[in-house]
Amino acid sequence: MTNLLFVDDDMNLLRGLRRSLRDQPYFLHVANSADQAMKLFKHRVFDVAVVDQRLDHICGLELLAWIRQHHPKTIRLMLTGHANVHVAQDAINRGGVFRFLTKPIRDVELAIAIREGLESREAANENNESHHSLADHAVST
Repeated sequence: MTNLLFVDDDMNLLRGLRRSLRDQPYFLHVANSADQAMKLFKHRVFDVAVVDQRLDHICGLELLAWIRQHHPKTIRLMLTGHANVHVAQDAINRGGVFRFLTKPIRDVELAIAIREGLESREAANENNESHHSLADHAVST
């Protein structure tokens, strides 16, 4: 089953995200701080991390950059209530985010972004495997 991690210091938002995705085929985890999220990563592999831009002690961008460095296969999505071009550019360049989402987010928009992120990773994996098999074939002939 797909493991999702939501990181936001707003527990009401986390409960709402859990409710909105309860019918999806995902195992949902939540963290209300970057520290808690990093601890969860020590014990589990997450397929997708949805991180709020503004967290208590560390900004969401720093957490996304940490995830990118330590868990590069995790699809990263940023959620923010304060969208601007500079934040979006930093999220893409430093955090390697797949999608930049603004609050309030509609349930269907979040579900689509998660699904598209997973499909993108799957397509990239298949592409890498086909390149390896072509290279193996070229060597063996």
